[in-house]
Amino acid sequence: MIPALLASIPSPDSGAIHIGPLQLRAYGLMIALGVIAAVWLTGRRLVERGIGKAEDASALALWAVPAGIIGARIYHVITDPQLFKGQWYRVFYIWEGGLGI
Repeated sequence: MIPALLASIPSPDSGAIHIGPLQLRAYGLMIALGVIAAVWLTGRRLVERGIGKAEDASALALWAVPAGIIGARIYHVITDPQLFKGQWYRVFYIWEGGLGI
């Protein structure tokens, strides 16, 4: 009965939540929650093993997360160069999407 009930729940019409001019996409929210969980878990494991403080994981994430986003954008640009042919400035149009995840 429960699987049938769960299967009857309709999918949302959009993968985004609009808060004024801000648009939050479900996949972006899930990636952010994953990053937060990873930093928290890494901090706990550092303390449990006695090799660092929980704040060390946060300090590392301040550099690693932006570097990962930039790297994912570079990967997308390298693997889909036809999207930017003749319009190199579109490489910086991150609001149009395009991260190699």
